[in-house]
Amino acid sequence: MTFTQYGIVLLSALATLGCTSMGGNVTGADSTVTAATAKQLAGDIALPVGAVIKQQDTLVMGSGASWMGRLSVTVAGDPQAVFAYFRDTLPGSGWTLTSSSFSRLSLLTFTKAERVATVQIQGSNFGGNEVLITVAPATRAAAPAPAARP
Repeated sequence: MTFTQYGIVLLSALATLGCTSMGGNVTGADSTVTAATAKQLAGDIALPVGAVIKQQDTLVMGSGASWMGRLSVTVAGDPQAVFAYFRDTLPGSGWTLTSSSFSRLSLLTFTKAERVATVQIQGSNFGGNEVLITVAPATRAAAPAPAARP
């Protein structure tokens, strides 16, 4: 075999190994949302059944009604319907809608107790919607400093 043939065989073997390691239960693989995974992962934020969690772009700390972090999800359907789903579903879980904007890049902001959630929705060229849900602690305005005495 020549050097070129060895290179081709080596590259083919590496490509085959790479493809086989991507399937199954590998950490970082995307997963479809079921009712159980949505409850476990997102707790008090309802996710559409059938949505796909993009695990490489997701970071969730905690669970249930006290999780914080970023959840990256792909949701099929019309962008207006996805926007309406989150706008109408989250208040049923105790979230209060504080602002919303529907456009090519839609944004919904919710508050609940000591947390703030933003839902960013952007239509994809591949027929789905990229949804980024970020939940963080709410910040409180600093108390005004006492007036200085002359």
